[in-house]
Amino acid sequence: MKRAILLSLMLLFTAFTVFAQGKVVSGTVTAEESGEPIPGVNVLIKGTASGTITDIDGNYSINASGNDVIIFTFIGLATEEVKVGTQTNINMTMTADIKQLEDVVIVGYTKVDQATTVPVIANVKEIVTPNVAQALTGKSTGVAIQASTGQPGAKTNVRIRGIGSITGNSNPLYVIDGIIMDSDEVITANQQAERDPLANINPTDIEDIRILKDAAATALYGARASNGVIVITTKKGKAGKTNFTASISEGATSRYQGNFKMMDSPTFSKFHGEDFDPATGVNTNWGDLAFQTGRTSDYQVSASGGNEKTRYYASGGYFNQEGILVGSNFERYSGRLSVDNQVSDRMKVSFGVDLSKSIQSDASDGNLYSSPLLGSYLQAPLIDPYDADGNAYDVLPTGPWTAIRANFISDVDKNYRKTESLWGGVSGKLDYQLMEGLSFRSTNAYRFENMRKDNFSSPTSYDGADAVAPGNLAIYQGYSGTFTTTNLFNYETTIDKHNITALAGTEYQQSNQDWNYMYGAGFPEPINNIGSATQQFSLDGRGTAYRFFSFLSQVTYNFDDRYFASVSYRRDGSSRFGSSNQFGDFYSIGGSWKVSNESFWNSNVFEDLKLRASYGTTGNAGIGNFNSIGMYRYAIYNGRPAAYHSQIANPDLTWEVKHKSNIGFDVRVAKRVTVNFDAYHENSTDLLLDVPLAGETGFNSVTMNAGSMVNKGVELNISSDNIDQGDFTWSTDFNISFNHNEVTSMNGIEPIRSSFNTIEEGKAMYTFYMPEWMGAEPNSGAAAWYVNKDVADADRTENMFEAANGKLATTNYSEAARIDGGSALPVWVGGLTNRFTYRGFDASFLFTFSGGNYIYNGTRRFIDSDGIYPYNQMAAATEDRWEAPGDNASRPAYGSLGNQHSTRYVEKGDYIQLRNITLGYTLPNEFVSQIGLSKVRVFVSGQNLWMGTNYSGYTPTTVDYDGYNFFEYPEGRVFTGGLTVSF
Repeated sequence: MKRAILLSLMLLFTAFTVFAQGKVVSGTVTAEESGEPIPGVNVLIKGTASGTITDIDGNYSINASGNDVIIFTFIGLATEEVKVGTQTNINMTMTADIKQLEDVVIVGYTKVDQATTVPVIANVKEIVTPNVAQALTGKSTGVAIQASTGQPGAKTNVRIRGIGSITGNSNPLYVIDGIIMDSDEVITANQQAERDPLANINPTDIEDIRILKDAAATALYGARASNGVIVITTKKGKAGKTNFTASISEGATSRYQGNFKMMDSPTFSKFHGEDFDPATGVNTNWGDLAFQTGRTSDYQVSASGGNEKTRYYASGGYFNQEGILVGSNFERYSGRLSVDNQVSDRMKVSFGVDLSKSIQSDASDGNLYSSPLLGSYLQAPLIDPYDADGNAYDVLPTGPWTAIRANFISDVDKNYRKTESLWGGVSGKLDYQLMEGLSFRSTNAYRFENMRKDNFSSPTSYDGADAVAPGNLAIYQGYSGTFTTTNLFNYETTIDKHNITALAGTEYQQSNQDWNYMYGAGFPEPINNIGSATQQFSLDGRGTAYRFFSFLSQVTYNFDDRYFASVSYRRDGSSRFGSSNQFGDFYSIGGSWKVSNESFWNSNVFEDLKLRASYGTTGNAGIGNFNSIGMYRYAIYNGRPAAYHSQIANPDLTWEVKHKSNIGFDVRVAKRVTVNFDAYHENSTDLLLDVPLAGETGFNSVTMNAGSMVNKGVELNISSDNIDQGDFTWSTDFNISFNHNEVTSMNGIEPIRSSFNTIEEGKAMYTFYMPEWMGAEPNSGAAAWYVNKDVADADRTENMFEAANGKLATTNYSEAARIDGGSALPVWVGGLTNRFTYRGFDASFLFTFSGGNYIYNGTRRFIDSDGIYPYNQMAAATEDRWEAPGDNASRPAYGSLGNQHSTRYVEKGDYIQLRNITLGYTLPNEFVSQIGLSKVRVFVSGQNLWMGTNYSGYTPTTVDYDGYNFFEYPEGRVFTGGLTVSF
């Protein structure tokens, strides 16, 4: 009996010991929303430092006793706890923690604790455009966007927190699925509209866009992030049955007139003092002939699906936007495929390929007589473009008002300027779990473009007419290829409440570009093959290349979801700089404090309060590939090749460096309103600058590191959930930012000035610098400008007089001193978005606004020129004009020579625009499911519907970043309707 009791006690003790001391517990952690496994989840024994993390397939294994509690934690997901008890297999499903999601962001290389605020731009398809950059307008603080032309497919200028370089590149860096895409990848060609790599990306394939601005967010990109980073994430496949989505939209685009209006025949005749009888019927509106209602078509189809091992996403699309200017168009065919495969518990591979074929037809710009754009501005309304039989004249009849005899109506179908581009790439990623907490990722991609551009002027057109060699053709052909490889080690660990991640690796990029040029003249009609040219045949060609090599590292720390810190270091080398200065060192440090997670915080009004600060440096290498070396060019001399010195070497040329400081806070108020505020100071030093040289040197300029520039400002974003009751919701997003730009040093270099602007110390970039316009001299009506300098009484000329305001003015243009006429850079930009939903209905509208900048309306020098040209004039040219002695008028007498460069043509660029309205309806699920569908949505939208501005042109939004507007191709007003079906 005693032996039985003793044996029973021994068995009980053994069982207790086994239960208490440990066993192997394993399982899989998955996400509730997608059902997919989650790698990198921290699995800890509560109250100890013992733990592990899930592998790449979400699996874990840990020693635990029956009394232990296992804690599952992952940033962005709600923490889960479970007691072990007798279990040996514990699978865990984790749900999203909205509170924590605000503290995580993917920045291309890795996920980091948020010591910064990173705006997320979704719904990029709201704006109908081939260029996704235009979808960012008004949707993020600190981002100024200008479309320099309304030409479909043309480049959009994006400036993040101002412009930080003089000669160097000021474009942001684009990162697509972790792969750098540089604007240098696009081959330049001689055309009106600079092409944009983003025009080759199908917006439908984009999941979201994130904008990185301050040092904490951008420093990992080092030399590539001086002007900010735009991270684009494309759609990926999800496990489950294959889901198909098809969408179709059709739209129409018309010219937005704005404040701009040209003279009709009666007004034109009265202006010039000519007798005219409107009954003759000659009252041509050349603008109506040059502009048209363009059609926009967008067809998209995609498929997504897979299983736990393999997931895929495939899409194809066709986009066609007919420009509002006759002869302009953009057409794109696109396809994308991405595949993710879980090869093993440790290894995952991803593969992607995308192709895009674009065809862009340019409207000829103002330097061609047959240009419809030129004709719309300059041809007089008294000219009839058609003969008595209604046929368009090949050449307009001569007459007193026929300044340009070219008739674009006849020539627009004969001449063409067309660019065809095949653009695409292939990418592959390898993720490998080396050991617990340590992983390796290799990302590799090759991108390419094959481009051809043809500029053809028919021998029967006005521009192609030549007595000896009629007709001409110029062909540009080019190829660009860029290889990028990024290899990173990532380590993550959690010790109690301390969460640490570390990243280190290298990145290499090499790009090569070649192009050839052929020109021939003398073509038999209608042949336009270069081999048929009979005269003036010429050839040219060029090649260029660059390389970058970088070491990068980062450590992030998170203590108890209260204190966050990050430190990064990157060393970049570029082939563009001098042999002794090719490498630069860049770094950042950032931190944030989640005040609302402190035990002392007890507020029912303010929650999720976080304070942030960061400082760091980034670099800029946005110059020509060979600016640092002495170069020779070859020409033909006496029938033989001859070389001549074309560029001075600068072996000391090195990185332009931007020092970034940022402080800010994020807070949610009353559970409805989220406020994000940032104040920043960015100082660019060692500016890359093309310094002009004296003519006797034989060179125009040399690239040097000279000077500094500052951008400083504040940014405010407010998001509000106004109503969320039952079937009805209403939310609002408002953002506004202010930026001050100043060139603070030129290192003793004299101001760099053109005929209309200046770059000099103490002024903002792109400051207009020209004589100040006074108006009409009251007695004679002559054009007058302010003298703007002290002139002794004895030195005053007969041209000078006292203006009504007491200032000294002159009718001699050369006697007027140049002044600061304001900068082309906007001081404030912003946007306001409201969204509504009611049952299946949804609606949104977006206002954008910008101001504080000035525009030099160079077109007015020709169409507001006081009658000195026979060109048509803008209707406003009749307003406030001098007519009799004693008049105080802003415009001089008819026939005065007052159209020289002056502040007369400088206008404020302030505007507010109703950018977009979208209305949609999603059919009820119970209805669409009966016909085998999962979602059906119909929508209508309007774009660029209204603008409030005093600018006298079409719109102040289609102007280049330097503020000079010349023969503007305006943006169109777009109306679109569409249908999206998923099944």
